[in-house]
Amino acid sequence: MFEIHTLRLGELMIPQGESLLRDPIHAWYVTDGTTRILVDVGMPGVEETRRRLGIAATGGGPDSLVRTLGECGTDPGAIDIIIATHLHFDHAWNLDLFPQACVVVQRDEVFHAVDPVATQRIYYLRETLLSLLARKKPSGLRLIDGDVDLMPGVRLMKVPGHTPGMQVPIVSTTKGKVALVSDLGDHYRCWFPADPRATEHPMRFMTGSYLPGAIRSESERVYQDSMARVQAACDIVIPAHDFRIPSHIPAEWFEVPASTRGDLSHSKADHSKAAHSKAAE
Repeated sequence: MFEIHTLRLGELMIPQGESLLRDPIHAWYVTDGTTRILVDVGMPGVEETRRRLGIAATGGGPDSLVRTLGECGTDPGAIDIIIATHLHFDHAWNLDLFPQACVVVQRDEVFHAVDPVATQRIYYLRETLLSLLARKKPSGLRLIDGDVDLMPGVRLMKVPGHTPGMQVPIVSTTKGKVALVSDLGDHYRCWFPADPRATEHPMRFMTGSYLPGAIRSESERVYQDSMARVQAACDIVIPAHDFRIPSHIPAEWFEVPASTRGDLSHSKADHSKAAHSKAAE
């Protein structure tokens, strides 16, 4: 059985009209005491994010990843396997920090990183793809196709929606199975759009359904079908960009947050300038 530690690596500060979207960036350290797995590797640092994407940020980069792994009692050199849920810049930037680890990624995701849909070109950075392809198979890179049992207690599900090669690990713990859904529904409101605990704007007409994310390569039906498959295979989901996800699983365990309190995604206009300025320092 595995334990899962959430690594809070930083935030992106994205202006949206009169408000500011605060986008927390997470990765997960997964271990059974013997095998050490990292699910995603996070975003670039503040300066690189500003230079490449024109947005402010806090944290990120290799320093943040080394620090948060250290808080879990481990370090980059101890990581055996990296599961790349997908190859967007905020999930796959720091691969060079783990030359000894085997990166597991869907073959379709690599193809999409080479030739993405036009709306996602900005999210795939050239350095990430080159770093990935420079790894020597099979010790450094494992390309898979479809659902795979990676090892006892860890199953990978290919779930197109956010990207064609999106994959979600289903991890067994003492309390049940956890889906680290990353950006396949990156907030609780995507998974529970009718639940007032998940969102300040519950949509009752969507009871029993899902709200696909705005960034997607596939149709809404394909996206929702992927979400349904994942939820049927697990007991709880952990989205990538919600502030309220548990920090240590299974010690913390819930299907839906207790309330919307702590959902800091959007700041009001009078606070956004200050937050943006602070992030740019």
